[in-house]
Amino acid sequence: MKVMVRAVLLVLLSTPFLAAMEPISMGIAVGVATALTGLFTTFPKLYCEFQECCEDEWVKLNLTGLKMDLDNKLFGQHIAKQVVLKAVNGFFTNPNPKKPLALSLHGWTGTGKNLISKILAENIYTNGLQSAYVHQFISTLHFPHPEYLSHYKEQLQKWIRGNVSACAKSMFIFDEMDKIHPGLIDAIKPYLEYYDNIDGVVYRKAIFIFLR
Repeated sequence: MKVMVRAVLLVLLSTPFLAAMEPISMGIAVGVATALTGLFTTFPKLYCEFQECCEDEWVKLNLTGLKMDLDNKLFGQHIAKQVVLKAVNGFFTNPNPKKPLALSLHGWTGTGKNLISKILAENIYTNGLQSAYVHQFISTLHFPHPEYLSHYKEQLQKWIRGNVSACAKSMFIFDEMDKIHPGLIDAIKPYLEYYDNIDGVVYRKAIFIFLR
């Protein structure tokens, strides 16, 4: 059903299809598409049946899957498995956490830091790392120039604030934390503390993963 409705919308709105239609038919097609859009807007739950949104259908911890993936895919990291599983389960079973979930994963290349973050994303978000609510940053790629520190800080804070406003359960993954400018760490710190809200935005259900 989901695939069928998406296909109908794509066909109705595709340029070649519209170009081949007569004006009256095109008007009907656009009208149908508009009506569907209005319907989804009026009934958010219906919209979430066909499009990713920040609801349990798309954002929910699969504890069984998480445990299975950690056991089957992550080798030689028994302590890390236990700590991650306990922290994540405790966070998601608390309906009103006092602060965001912050995980700091350390180790040499190949120890499984990125794999853990991938497994977490796949067992929390239906779309995994491709979810609109999962945001990845690589220090040397996204913040390469120290002279632009002020700009980076401003943009990063806006990005975090805007995305948490859109979905309280957003995930932010920061890779190469050993190479990030200390000033950017300071820019992130307020969102990790015990605040009810910052400028009206609640960050207590967000997830921050730091890879070093």
